[in-house]
Amino acid sequence: MSIKKILLDELPGVVDAIAASVAVIGLDGGKPDRVLACNCHFRRMLGIAAADGPGARLRNFLPGYARRDIEAQIEECVRTVTPVEIVQAFDLEDRTFWWRIAAQPILNGAREPGGVLLTCLDITEKIRLENELKTANSRFGAVIQSAYDGIVTVDRQQRIHLFNAAAEEMFGYSAEEIEGKPLNTLIPEKYHDRHGQHLENFATSPIFSRQMFERGGRISGLAKDGTEFPVEISIAKITVDGATEFTALIRDISERAKLIDELKRQALIDLLTGLPNRRSFYEQAGHQIAFARRHERPLSILMIDLDRFKRINDTRGHPAGDMVLKAMASAGKCILRQSDIFGRLGGEEFAVLLPETDEERAIVIAERLRQAVAKARFEHDWGEQGPIPFTISIGVAPCLKDDAAIEYALKRADRALYDAKQDGRNRVKVWSRMPDAEASGELPDGEVRKAG
Repeated sequence: MSIKKILLDELPGVVDAIAASVAVIGLDGGKPDRVLACNCHFRRMLGIAAADGPGARLRNFLPGYARRDIEAQIEECVRTVTPVEIVQAFDLEDRTFWWRIAAQPILNGAREPGGVLLTCLDITEKIRLENELKTANSRFGAVIQSAYDGIVTVDRQQRIHLFNAAAEEMFGYSAEEIEGKPLNTLIPEKYHDRHGQHLENFATSPIFSRQMFERGGRISGLAKDGTEFPVEISIAKITVDGATEFTALIRDISERAKLIDELKRQALIDLLTGLPNRRSFYEQAGHQIAFARRHERPLSILMIDLDRFKRINDTRGHPAGDMVLKAMASAGKCILRQSDIFGRLGGEEFAVLLPETDEERAIVIAERLRQAVAKARFEHDWGEQGPIPFTISIGVAPCLKDDAAIEYALKRADRALYDAKQDGRNRVKVWSRMPDAEASGELPDGEVRKAG
């Protein structure tokens, strides 16, 4: 009995009982020909009427856009005598359905293909989910790559697996050359040990995201060219296929850090002269006094006031006065030692703290500075207006071992400065020990300024 006879007589009832979409296709010269048997699920798949199906040519039921591919795959199945799988979309009732069609050759007694069994599975929902996942991944990838901040993902062994475009720009590495490398490649060597321990602690912590901080300072990144730059980092951990991964959101804060540093600098620097301002001078002086007391080392202070500064402002104008203040700063930088702390306390008042300097040596330094100013023996760019002659008066005083703060020494130096003004200006005077009430150096507010 021929295979076609068996199929036509006995299989229709069998395939109708199968829950999947099934059809048996006859062959004509190795090519798919008529539908020998099919069940209701197969007819529904192709939109075939209940009365149609067996005996009709397969190609009559296939839409034109799918016919050539399906027939070619069935022919390949027959030619190679091996199963093939086809994924095909069918538009039916204003909807698109996706089917996975498995073609299996049916061998006759001579072990040659006598037909093909088609088993079809509706995978529309699976394709929909895959497309949604693909869209989500595409959207996620676009967000990652277009993000302003650097995004870096590492595994538990701290190997880099994801490196977005912003991270490439930030660190100077391409994703291809950095992925697979250890995270330490992006971290200055001095932080390697601590960073590894911090990440391990975070891995075992119940917290899933956190901001990273460096105790006592900023976190730094290391660029490909060896440049270190300040960064702000948020880190999160997730579990992927049972393994922990860490994703860091990295922001280059170089510009912000520069701004902060500049604001800090401005808070401690006199903007006109570039010298430490009163606050900065007092802070540095406090450290020097503590050091001198602890190690019993000499420390002296100079109080400096520009002579008749108000007259310069009144006769030449405030720009000229500003130029003189800058010139005073230049003179101090030229004459004083690198270890000396030279600051502007305000107005035309300056002070110099002289570490490792006793009273005798402080007088020599003060006199050298006074003469340099009086004789204009210092470098300064006066601009088009040319040099403006001016002189200074200086009060010299020691910092005593009982001084709890710099203010005590400043009062003594201020007393000596007042004496220098009273004695004719353009001179150096040294504080001398006097009875306690007078030794405090206290003067009526503005006394030295009035002296001019």
